Amino acid sequence: MSNPWDEEFAPSAEARDTLLWAQARGASTLGEAYDMLDELELSNDVPEVLGDDGTIDGVRDELDFGLETAGPDSSLSELI
Repeated sequence: MSNPWDEEFAPSAEARDTLLWAQARGASTLGEAYDMLDELELSNDVPEVLGDDGTIDGVRDELDFGLETAGPDSSLSELI
């Protein structure tokens, strides 16, 4: 099986931290993690997860690309 994080899909540290955050809250696929972005945006966890430079919109754009590249059913445990 090829690695879903190929050269075309290289998420930033903020996107990886977001995927870890979503996984800790029960997400098991990339699609589920993407669906949790609104929850993250409303939470107090944004600075902790995204740091000073990351934005929800930036992560959303990266995960949009990941959904197109790896697919929504891609397992988070294989991606991070």
